[in-house]
Amino acid sequence: MVAALACGIASFAHANTTYDARFALEDGRLPALRTGSPVFDGPHSLGGEWTNYGSIDATANSRDLLSSAVNPDTGVLEHTWGQSNHSDNMHRAGGPPIYMGESHAYINGPNDWTHTNVAATVGWTTLRAGVELTDRQADANARATFTRDFSLDAHSSFTFSGFATIDIVGDANPLSAFTAYDTNGSFASLTLGDLFGRVRTTIGASIWGLGSGLTDIFSYSVGPGGLLALTITNNSDAALQGSINAGSYVNVSPPIPEPETWLLLLAGASIVGFTARKRRPAHAALTVPA
Repeated sequence: MVAALACGIASFAHANTTYDARFALEDGRLPALRTGSPVFDGPHSLGGEWTNYGSIDATANSRDLLSSAVNPDTGVLEHTWGQSNHSDNMHRAGGPPIYMGESHAYINGPNDWTHTNVAATVGWTTLRAGVELTDRQADANARATFTRDFSLDAHSSFTFSGFATIDIVGDANPLSAFTAYDTNGSFASLTLGDLFGRVRTTIGASIWGLGSGLTDIFSYSVGPGGLLALTITNNSDAALQGSINAGSYVNVSPPIPEPETWLLLLAGASIVGFTARKRRPAHAALTVPA
């Protein structure tokens, strides 16, 4: 009888499906703003500087809906939950702020705890988020993010750019779309991702302390190979403060079961419940802790 329930769940099984989002800095480093180090600063430096604040983060989460078993003591079907792995600034790269840093989070499967492989990585020059499902009954997400503050001199500009790669393998609907958002206000972002929001890479910038009438701050372009470029321009007579950011994300959930699958699940659950009640001693009573 329990086998009927197992068959119903197994009908969700699916060939391995992978989702991957990456971002790689163009030229392998951040724009050439001043760093305060004579080793890196020189005639090539742009009209601005990197300030002290920056953050990096890698997070991986998995919750497997197929990892379940009947508790032998209660006869109740229980989920075996997945894992979370969070690494905030695990290993910040040393030296001046011309690279992104380093942070990693992994969940390795399949095993008794998870049916998914999940990875999030912040490297010196790249961001990567990836999920591999060995079945479709899992919630899984990975995120790798980077932020760095800057000060931009009056009448100066710089371009934050890199290559975004979105890859979906084994999914029947890998529809991809490019979406962009640009504003003359205080924030702009540029995103490459699929239509369903499962896989995406985003770069953006925000500024504060706007001067009166300051316009045409942001402009963007999309080049060959997924090259995303966001240019920040300071048309005022004073320094402009702001931050740039980048992130790669994967967020997948199981599909909605077909009606006949729901019937199998409901039938199996009722059988397990009946079996549990049948095995329970007649004198069993509910005990409420004091």
